[in-house]
Amino acid sequence: MTKAVPGLALQLASKWSSPENRRREGLRAAHAQDAGTLIDLTTTYMRLKSSRKGRTSELTLKAYAESIRQFLQFTGPPESPSRALNQLTAEDFEVWLLTMQEAGLKPNTVKRHLYGARNLMKALVWANVLKADPSAGVSPPSDPTPAHAKKRALTQTQIRELLALPAELHAGDGLRASRDALLLVLGGTLGLRAAEIVGLDVGDVDLTGGSLTVRGKGGKTRVVPLPAGVKALLGRWLVARRAVTVDGGNPALLVSLSGVNYGGRLSTDGARFIAHTYYRHLGLPPEMWGLHTLRRTAGTHLYRATRDLHVVADLLGHASVTTSAIYAKMDVDVRREAVEAMERLRAGEE
Repeated sequence: MTKAVPGLALQLASKWSSPENRRREGLRAAHAQDAGTLIDLTTTYMRLKSSRKGRTSELTLKAYAESIRQFLQFTGPPESPSRALNQLTAEDFEVWLLTMQEAGLKPNTVKRHLYGARNLMKALVWANVLKADPSAGVSPPSDPTPAHAKKRALTQTQIRELLALPAELHAGDGLRASRDALLLVLGGTLGLRAAEIVGLDVGDVDLTGGSLTVRGKGGKTRVVPLPAGVKALLGRWLVARRAVTVDGGNPALLVSLSGVNYGGRLSTDGARFIAHTYYRHLGLPPEMWGLHTLRRTAGTHLYRATRDLHVVADLLGHASVTTSAIYAKMDVDVRREAVEAMERLRAGEE
């Protein structure tokens, strides 16, 4: 989910409001390799000028900010950079990509870092610090491993065991057990993205109609039907949630139960930490600890239950069934059944 950035209008009315200001501030930041200001410029550029504009998610902006910091480390310290930002060439970016690959970074991570640095270059062009983007013709490394082969989903047995863990591990803390079970189900059964899960409000829940309104990627909204089990979990959590002190009538469905943010909206990092705890207890390898593992699991099992990519795309909020096709490839049983059916067919013909 994408939310409005507090103070963005005020920010645009000052530092980046005019071409003269942008050029002056951009030149100063580029010369000093001022990471904070360069990230600020890039964020403003993406909010105003990128294809997604104001719908760019906070997670994307956070990831690209880290990529810019990584790139500035490569170009050298601010006081004596080995590569000045106004003198970069395509070859500099190619060397950076090679350096990251040699350091063992995965192709997708290298690709994300390149895109983050590329948005910095575009922002500097927008500020009239650069005449052109020197990274424009540079391509990220390809990944020889198919997506379905490296992104694993939980088995039916594993997801059942995972969903049972909150009650087992927090037998004396019904509030926490209820919230955590709901978090895991929202991802593992309904297939919500991480940002969609933490972005849910109480008002998005319609227990009478048995549906959940989800504000998804790109500002798109979809209504997801609630199966009986999820509906029951939601009902229990809404009752348990009343025991949490929420300042200012926080509308968030899932709230933090620890630290200074107690009663406030659960953050994406907080949701990941909760999921990681249960993954660890389940004995899953670290490469499967992401919240997206739950979404992949839901997608794979939805396809197995329906054999209909259009239904999967609709429920998960995919713009195209092509995106959903990976779940068909991830289901090993589907492929096994296909070759066994072919074998039976041939035996019958013979």
